[in-house]
Amino acid sequence: MIALLHSLLAATRRWRRGAALAGCAALLCASAAAAPVKIGVLLKGDTDFWAAAEAGCRDAARKAGVEIIVRHAKLESDIDGQIRLLGELADQGISALVIAPSSGTALSGPVSAVAAKGVKIVVIDSPLDVDVPAYIATNHTNAGAAAGALLGSLVGAGDEVAIVRHSHNSGANLLRESSAYAAIYAAHPGIVVHRDLYAGEVPGQELQRVRALFDRYPRTRAVLCSSTPVSMAMLQALQAMGHPGAIKFVGFGFNLNATVAAGIEQGWISGWVSQLPGEVGARGVNTALALLRHESVPEVLYCDFEVITKENLHTPAVQALLPAAMPAGAP
Repeated sequence: MIALLHSLLAATRRWRRGAALAGCAALLCASAAAAPVKIGVLLKGDTDFWAAAEAGCRDAARKAGVEIIVRHAKLESDIDGQIRLLGELADQGISALVIAPSSGTALSGPVSAVAAKGVKIVVIDSPLDVDVPAYIATNHTNAGAAAGALLGSLVGAGDEVAIVRHSHNSGANLLRESSAYAAIYAAHPGIVVHRDLYAGEVPGQELQRVRALFDRYPRTRAVLCSSTPVSMAMLQALQAMGHPGAIKFVGFGFNLNATVAAGIEQGWISGWVSQLPGEVGARGVNTALALLRHESVPEVLYCDFEVITKENLHTPAVQALLPAAMPAGAP
């Protein structure tokens, strides 16, 4: 009987130790499960476009109740700076990364190294040269083709036109520029298209560089600009030259602002291809969260763009792109 009591007491102690260990394990698992999700966002620059993309990222993170760390280089051309910021984000224990790479080639290796540590990767705006789980962007090829087709409809086969490019290494702009050229050339085989001028590589020099276009090619009768800073500089240059509509102009930008709306209304701008960077940013964060939940996501997801002309400027869909406090007629 005594031996039986000792055996029962030993079994009770073992059960209690096992229960205690199981309880500790459960607490540890619960603690790990409750650990906050931390998403890193690495953007190309600090222009208004990227500010709008950042706002979309932050809004999505706020709605999901997750922590977000946003970093960006000062210049889109600062590839080394973006690589350095990528390393800093990785050191902060992020579980997912949303990145708009400044160079698809130069960032491929560093991003792959971060992914190898278990970080979920979502690429936005410009593609990398390596496979990633998800890529989200405006369809730059289609947007460029739409811009080129519009410009092609405004000129004749004997006119000279120009594509004023943004930079040598911006993947998104290169896609737009290539498809725009193809669309112009398809409309007018043999047409002269100047595309050797890069005006967006040094912020603050866009106006000086777009003015150089008309010194170099004075017979230019139509212009397409592939980025927001260059497009706004071209609008300013054309207004200084006078005669709205004398040179047809199709620009790229995002959303719609009062200056652009007035430029379209007054004939300075023939067309404005509007991206929606806030949507791109929000979808980037939401896709990262889906990957962390082990959900399947599309490998490629394209966001909308809008081709705005004088004909559709005052439609409700286009007017909705204006800031609420800035009606189309505002200065």
